[in-house]
Amino acid sequence: LGDLLARELQLESYRRISRVVLGMVGILVLVAPAWALPIVELPPPTGPYKVATTSFEIRSEDRLEDYGPIPGDYRRVMVQAWYPGVLSGNAEPLSPWIADLEVIGPAITATLGLPGFFLNHTSYTPSHSFEQVVPYQGKIPVILYSHGWRLFRNAAIHQMESLASHGYLVIAVDHTYGSVATVFPDGAVALLDPEALPDADDVDDEIFEEAAIRILETYSDDLRMVIGSLEEGVSGPFGSLAGIADLDRLGIFGHSLGGGAAVRTCLLEEICGVVASLDGWVEPIRSAELSKELDVPSMFIRSDPWRALENDQVLRGLVERSNRRSYWIGIENTVHSDLTLAPALTPVAGWLGLRGSMPAAQVFAIIDRYLVSFFDRHLLGVGGRDLTEVPPPGVLYELIP
Repeated sequence: LGDLLARELQLESYRRISRVVLGMVGILVLVAPAWALPIVELPPPTGPYKVATTSFEIRSEDRLEDYGPIPGDYRRVMVQAWYPGVLSGNAEPLSPWIADLEVIGPAITATLGLPGFFLNHTSYTPSHSFEQVVPYQGKIPVILYSHGWRLFRNAAIHQMESLASHGYLVIAVDHTYGSVATVFPDGAVALLDPEALPDADDVDDEIFEEAAIRILETYSDDLRMVIGSLEEGVSGPFGSLAGIADLDRLGIFGHSLGGGAAVRTCLLEEICGVVASLDGWVEPIRSAELSKELDVPSMFIRSDPWRALENDQVLRGLVERSNRRSYWIGIENTVHSDLTLAPALTPVAGWLGLRGSMPAAQVFAIIDRYLVSFFDRHLLGVGGRDLTEVPPPGVLYELIP
C-alpha cells in the first residue's frame, strides 16, 4: 500500500498545498473574494425529468458502531435520495447544494488546510432539486452511491441529479465517521474519525492495511443496510419511495474508497446488477472476496494518477477474470478530485490541487455521458450509444472482453 497510495488517498492535494500557495490564496480571498470565490453554479441535469430530493436517517438494529468518540451504539447513517418528481404549486424552493453548511463547510476546509470561511460562498448555491415533491408513479431502477474518504454524500451531487433526471432513484449514503461530518435530524453531529483511516506515514503498514479493510467493509455494509431498508418496502425507512424502487434493476457506484465499497458489495450481493467506480480503491478488499468473479457489467473511470497505481493492476485483474462486459476508461489531464464536484468550487482549484488541466466542464460532461449511457444500457436496456461511439478527446477507452 505504501506512500504512493497514502498520497492518493488524501485526495492528493492535501499534502501538496504549500504554505506559500496557501498564503497567496488567503490574500486573494481577502482582496478579491468576488474573483476567488464566486457563486458556484452546479452543472445542470441532462435528462428530461425534474428532480426531487429528500433526506433521512437509517439506523441499524444489529450493527454496532466501531468509530467515533463513544463506539458501541447502533450504527446510523444519513441518506439522500434523488428521483424524478411531479412538480406542483406546493413544491418547495430548490434545496441547497450542501445542507447544514455551517457544520459541513468548516469540516471540509479543515481537511484542506484552508480558512473556515472558504466555502461560505456556496451558501448561495442552490441544487437543481426540489423538496416535498411527489415521485412519478411506476417502478424505476435504483442506483446507490458511496462517497470517498473525507468527503460527504453531496460531493458529486451533479452526478446524482443528472441520473435522477434520466429516470432513476438515486440514493447516496453519508458514511458516518468516514464523511467529513454528518448531521442527524436530532441535531447530533458526527465528525470524521481520523483514526478510522490513519495516515499511512504515521502507522505501521499492518495497522494501516487493517484499518483500510475495516473502513471499506463499513462503507460496503452501509450500502447493504440501505438495500435491506429498501427491501422492507413502504413500511421501512424509505416509506413511499420504496414503492417506486425496482430492486430487480439495481446498480451501485462510488468514488475512491466508496468505489471500492461499491465493488465489494457487488461481489457479495446478488441483487447488484451493475457496478461503476470512479478511481475505486479496491486493494483493501479481502483476497477471498476479491478472488470472486465480478458477475455483473462494470465501468471503471480513472484519473491520471490513479492509472499509475498498483491498485489499477488489482482492478484490471478483477475485470479480466470476469466474463461480463467492462468499460475501462481513463480521463487524461485529471486528478482524483476531478471525479467529484471539487473543481467547480473556485477558480483557484488548480492551485489547490483540486483539479487537473482539463477544464472542469469538460470532465463533468465526459463523466455524465458515460455514467448515464452505462446505466441506461445495463439497467434500462435502452440507449447506451455513447458506449460504442468514438470517445471524445482526452478519453482513453477500452472494452473488456
